[in-house]
Amino acid sequence: MDPVSCLIRPYDVVDLATPVAGLMSEVLVEQGDLVAEGDVLARLDAAVEEVELEAAQARADDGTAIAVAEARLAHAETVAGRTRRLADRNAIPGSEADEAEMAASIARSELAAAQLARKIAAIDARAAAERRDRKVLRSPVAGVVVQRAVSAGEYRTGEEPVLTIARIDRLRVEAFVPIAYYPHLARGDVVTILPEPPVGGAYGASITVVDRVFDAASGTVGLIIDLPNPDLALPAGVRCEVQFAPPP
Repeated sequence: MDPVSCLIRPYDVVDLATPVAGLMSEVLVEQGDLVAEGDVLARLDAAVEEVELEAAQARADDGTAIAVAEARLAHAETVAGRTRRLADRNAIPGSEADEAEMAASIARSELAAAQLARKIAAIDARAAAERRDRKVLRSPVAGVVVQRAVSAGEYRTGEEPVLTIARIDRLRVEAFVPIAYYPHLARGDVVTILPEPPVGGAYGASITVVDRVFDAASGTVGLIIDLPNPDLALPAGVRCEVQFAPPP
């Protein structure tokens, strides 16, 4: 099969908006910057969320209530044990032993309540951290910034895009081949992509889609080819040639 022309496109283009409304405090990227998945791209003002997180974390770290409840329980159990022994020897009324055991039971409930309160405080701290983190915009993909639509100091509603990222750690190569090639092509076939100068080079790729609907007017069938680009070295938007054989 003879080589055919093709076009290298981004694997995906993502419009990013802030998850919540707020005042943009900083934008850390410019158009054309390469970004990795998880990189911080921008931040909304999070002063209030930082204070809320600090307070919630302080409550979660405070073990005073549990320590007090444990001390009360230890004392109540000691008293209950002593009064029960005295009651068994008829040295005191049995009702006093019952009251002491009731006090120990209440102390156990108070300890359980203190432990639950601290657990809830830890959950509140995680929720506060999540609210703080929602003020940070991270890249969901590895790629390049193709549009920046915001500057520091602007208020964003959370609906309009802030940045547009083209994913290029994988590239989508589109080609049309003669219908006569169709019986010889299958998903997973390895091919070679030759980008036009000044990019150049030869890169292994694999066919991911062979269209099942032909274009009768042109006598062609469409292909989509997956081209790995882990180091982001290859740009998108480049014309190329497909050779139907693995690279040498």
